[in-house]
Amino acid sequence: MVDLFFVLSGFVIYSAYGNKLNSAKEVLQFQFLRFGRLYPVHLTFLLVALGIETLKYILQAYFGIESHSKAPFVQNNLAAFLRELFLVKAFWPNETAMSFNSPAWSISAEFYTYVIFALIIHWFREFKTLVFASIAIVSIYVLYAFDPEHYNFMLRCLAGFFVGCLTAYGIQKVKKYPHDGVYKLSIWLIPLSIFWIIIIASTAQGYTGTALFIYPVSALLIAAITLSPANVFKRILSHAWLVWLGTISYSLYMAHGAVLWCYQQVIRILFHRPELMIHGISTPQFSALEAAGLITLFLLIAFIVSHITYLLIEKPFREKSRALLRSS
Repeated sequence: MVDLFFVLSGFVIYSAYGNKLNSAKEVLQFQFLRFGRLYPVHLTFLLVALGIETLKYILQAYFGIESHSKAPFVQNNLAAFLRELFLVKAFWPNETAMSFNSPAWSISAEFYTYVIFALIIHWFREFKTLVFASIAIVSIYVLYAFDPEHYNFMLRCLAGFFVGCLTAYGIQKVKKYPHDGVYKLSIWLIPLSIFWIIIIASTAQGYTGTALFIYPVSALLIAAITLSPANVFKRILSHAWLVWLGTISYSLYMAHGAVLWCYQQVIRILFHRPELMIHGISTPQFSALEAAGLITLFLLIAFIVSHITYLLIEKPFREKSRALLRSS
């Protein structure tokens, strides 16, 4: 689903800036706004993750309570902290990028992809779509032909983001020449593309072969929703709860790891259940019904924390970055 997000991100950014960024000043302003949008929440949960790591160390060193999964400050060491602090963790092997607040790998990849996008718009405006297509095709080809499973973060972002840019460009062209047949067909393409996304997400192994269809199918879904007239899918997506979820989605994405770690410690203290190692993480075991209740409670807490994060950190800093540009 992160790859679907990359496509959506490219679509949104191109729709907003594809015909702008005419000067070096506008390029810098664009990147500053992206920084103001991403970094405050990123830094907040990097510091939270550092606090968790420090707590694990204190518990181990002074109370003899060892971590169930990773020893403190081994994988999450100074080098890992600096990579995350400077948003460069996506350029390192995937395994080393899974440190501190691991979801930040995609923010790292996205941030530097924004830089590439802005420079292409500024320097290669007349044939930007050719450059977008070249980057997307080469990235997908490398993923398919070489399967660089330990170095694929930037490739995945470049592939998805620039497929999204091409999707936005194509939609703009289609809208210039409206055709009822295209709009009617798009309605039927929505459930079809959703079906294929579910199939890909549930069956793909790694990021090669059939998994790479996530990029064109995500583009198809975005185009179908955008081009279709009013329908049940648009009404569902316009529901207030889903709009709210979209609003807090970045904060939720960045916060959920820390919330989950804290939640698991409380569960361990309260229930003392046996644990199994699942994907390298020691996981308390419950019945299906108990787990469903605990998952529901976790989601509720994660939503609340994310909403507070959005109100206190994400939204104010985004507005401050915009205000700084207006004042300058």
